[in-house]
Amino acid sequence: MLDTEDISWVKSTANELNNLLQVISESSKVLESRSDRSPETEKYFGILRNGLERAANVTHMMVERVGGYAQEAPAPAAPVLDADGNQLLTGGVSICNPHGPLELVLIVDDEDFVTMLAERVLADAGYRVITAKDGFQALEIYRSLADQISLIILDFTMPVMDGADVFKELLQINPRVPVVLSSGFAEPERLRGMLSRGLRGFIPKPYTEAKLLTQIRATLDTLKAERTGERRMI
Repeated sequence: MLDTEDISWVKSTANELNNLLQVISESSKVLESRSDRSPETEKYFGILRNGLERAANVTHMMVERVGGYAQEAPAPAAPVLDADGNQLLTGGVSICNPHGPLELVLIVDDEDFVTMLAERVLADAGYRVITAKDGFQALEIYRSLADQISLIILDFTMPVMDGADVFKELLQINPRVPVVLSSGFAEPERLRGMLSRGLRGFIPKPYTEAKLLTQIRATLDTLKAERTGERRMI
């Protein structure tokens, strides 16, 4: 017989498994859309879909066996829709998790897979998230929402405008723009130059969920402390 603590652990673990299954499912959809659609590839994606379905059923059975979820999640606030039925828009930009309690973060990355996972991790942690596929879109978004965006996660390697070029343009808009660079490869000399001009940090790819959340929270807390210190000096 499971005690109360064991039951609570099973339920919370099942909730986490559900979140992970959703991430895997969405990731597989992105990969499938980019595959060659050959019979061999389709076979393995079929196995993956079947495995995800079975895992979801097992998770559901675990929860039912111990009497339902540990806590009923509060009903999510109804999303604010525009005339076309799209999600809440601010400055013409769609925000993921628009009612989240934490800061608004802009993710700039041309890799859909990376963007989707980072967006999911941040949204699940309570952040509101905006994404941009390239530097031009990022600059357009920041010009409109500079006073609302608390942090930018900027990829270094992007077509046409790389991270260093985008950062330079962002500084023209706001000399104190809060940016953390993220990349699997960044030229050391250019990275040092960006740090000397106010870059707030660097997250090497591939990063873990824990590393991403830790870096973002630490940077945001540092920025908040700096603003508080400045107000006290005035």
